[in-house]
Amino acid sequence: MSDSSSRVRRGFSLIELIITIVLVAIIGAAAGRMLMSQTRFYARLAGQRDARSVTRNARNIIQTELAMVEAGGGVAAASNSSITVRMPYAWGVFCSGNTIMRLPVDSAMYAMATIAGYAIKDTTATGAFTYTATTSAPTAGTATNCTTTAGITAPVNGDYLALSPAVTLPALSGAGAPMYLYQTITYSFAASGLVSGKRGLFRQVGAGTAEEILAPFDTTAKFRFYELASTTAQTTVPALANIRGVELVLDAQSPKRASNRDTPEASSIRTAIFFRNRVD
Repeated sequence: MSDSSSRVRRGFSLIELIITIVLVAIIGAAAGRMLMSQTRFYARLAGQRDARSVTRNARNIIQTELAMVEAGGGVAAASNSSITVRMPYAWGVFCSGNTIMRLPVDSAMYAMATIAGYAIKDTTATGAFTYTATTSAPTAGTATNCTTTAGITAPVNGDYLALSPAVTLPALSGAGAPMYLYQTITYSFAASGLVSGKRGLFRQVGAGTAEEILAPFDTTAKFRFYELASTTAQTTVPALANIRGVELVLDAQSPKRASNRDTPEASSIRTAIFFRNRVD
C-alpha cells in the first residue's frame, strides 16, 4: 500500500467550526444593522420629501389664486384657520345701463365659475372698487349700450353682458370704468379625511362642497395677515377692508412615520402673498 492511502483525511476541528460560526454571526449582525440603518435613513428621506411636497404644492395652489385678489376689498371673511376671498374670473369695462363689455377670457374658467357678484372701480384718485353681491348669472347684453351710447366695441372673443342687479356707479365713474365678475373661494385648515388625526387643507368655491386638496398639516399651520401700511404679518385678524396680504404658515408632515421615529417627518414654509393693486 502507498503512503497516500495510509494517511487519514482530516476535517474541521470543533474549535475552527465555532470560530467560523462566531465570525459569520458578527459579520451578519453588522450587515443587518447597516441594512436596517440604511432602510430607516431612506424612509426618513422619503418622509421629508413627502412633507416638502405637501408644503410646496399648497403654496403653489394658494399663491396662484390669492395673488389675483384685489387689495381694497377682496377679502370676504378671515380667521387664522380660514380665509374667503373674492376671486376675479372675468374682466371688462362699464358701458351704460346695466351692460358691460367683457374682455376675452379662458372659456373653461368662465364656464366653471360660480358668480358671487361684480365689482366696479371708482375712476377718481382713490381707485376703490365697489362690490355688489349677486348669484344671478350675466345674460346677453344690449350691444348698442356699448357701441352706440358709450362708444365701446368688444374685441374679438369679447362679449356684451347684462348684469343683475343693475350697476350702481360710484361717484364720478362712467363709461369705461373697469369692472370684473368674481366668485368666492374659501381656503381652510380642518380635520383631515385623508389622514386620520391630522389636519387637511380644504378649498371651497361659493357654497359648494369643501374639497380636501392636501394633507397632513400640523396644528400650527395657519393664516397670518398684513394690515394696510404694514410690512409685518400679524396673527390678529385686522378689519377685512384693511387686509393687504396674507402670510401662509404651512407646517406640513409626512403621512407615514419611520419605524425608529416618534413623530413623522416635518417641513415648514412661510410665504407672503400681497394682493393685487396694493398701494398702502
